[in-house]
Amino acid sequence: MYSFWMTEMSLRSIDETYSYLYSLEKYGILLGLENIQILLKLIGNPEKKFKSIHIVGTNGKGSTAAFLNSILTESGYKTGTYTSPHLIDFSERITISGKPISQENIKNLASMIKEIIENSPYSKRPFTFFEVTTAMAFYYFAKESVDIAIIEAGLGGRLDATNTLEPLLTIITTIGLEHKDFLGDTIEKIAYEKASVIKKNTPCITGTKEIDALNVIEQEAKQKNAPLYRLGKEFFPEKMNNMEFNYKGIFKNYKDIVLENLIGINQFDNASLSIAAIELITRKGFKINEKHIYDGIRKARWPGRFEIIRKTPPFIIDGAHNPQGIESLIKNLDAFFPGLKFRIVLTVLKDKDINEMIDKLKPYAEEIVFVPNKNERSYKRHEYEQLFKDNHLFSFANDIPSVIKDCIYIKDKPILFTGSLYGIGEAKEVLNDIF
Repeated sequence: MYSFWMTEMSLRSIDETYSYLYSLEKYGILLGLENIQILLKLIGNPEKKFKSIHIVGTNGKGSTAAFLNSILTESGYKTGTYTSPHLIDFSERITISGKPISQENIKNLASMIKEIIENSPYSKRPFTFFEVTTAMAFYYFAKESVDIAIIEAGLGGRLDATNTLEPLLTIITTIGLEHKDFLGDTIEKIAYEKASVIKKNTPCITGTKEIDALNVIEQEAKQKNAPLYRLGKEFFPEKMNNMEFNYKGIFKNYKDIVLENLIGINQFDNASLSIAAIELITRKGFKINEKHIYDGIRKARWPGRFEIIRKTPPFIIDGAHNPQGIESLIKNLDAFFPGLKFRIVLTVLKDKDINEMIDKLKPYAEEIVFVPNKNERSYKRHEYEQLFKDNHLFSFANDIPSVIKDCIYIKDKPILFTGSLYGIGEAKEVLNDIF
């Protein structure tokens, strides 16, 4: 396999490295596997050199990956995780046993891939940001000889750059109407794009409860002779209270599992998906005991997901960024803070169904403050004002840092910040400086 330690680095600093990587965003989203297959071949097909679990779905991918990673690291395995987007630093996307990749390795990997592309017959080909970062992650995991990598899809599944793996198993978390311009305008079309990652004779686990989506997944699994395990049928959680649940599993049951850091009613499902995955990979030679599962679930962390920054009055940040995510959020508000109304700070990208999100949030709002985030797809202040003027419930802010600082000093109102993972990242940066 090509080694970046054997080459002269074309990128001299981490700033230059990030300038190169983010310059690739000019190519946008190019769904298809030809680019990534070419790129992976150029660097020695690292995706064939490690075991993996592939996670796709509309919501819950990151949390499920976090639970899985935590259990596996508790079991002593060297894990790789590849997730997106990051909240604060690019290095969050690529980790080994929970530790983010170093800036030096980011620079070396990006430099290697840039040099290989420039010296190949494909130097003019528009490799995208996600394709290059996926190749970086796969190369890094192969070079580091991880025992297993947990790989989160970027967009969809069938034509996503991560769909070059031959995983031990596939997890399809949930399916909702999102990215309709790319994936289709019906739940069945979107389900097909995600279910197409199922591999022949390879187990699939799903948390999908929507009947039309589940029908598509079941049909795809049957065609590929892939054993299918469904949340609510072959395995399921039993809620005990807001922080504890029992797990009724495929092969085993576990009682009194405690959520400690990664909390929320929806996390019972995500934790159950991860335990079901553990049940299946133990049949493939992995040694994981009951203590590893309990400790892994309890210790799992995934920032920005129903994260309670302050308890009294509550200050919550949550990365819900589509109507399905907002639905999970309000179930958590009902469970943990019944009857409270919040000052809701909302930052949303233009490709999301903002009106449906607002309709779901209104019963929980004393006020909704709209604020832009730095992502180019974010609504700007003047666009919010045009859409939502003349409503006493709504107000507008210029930027996230200023509105977060204002919220910190509001001691008598519950605060909820939500709407976008990109916005959550900006908020976390400010909050990390304060707390």
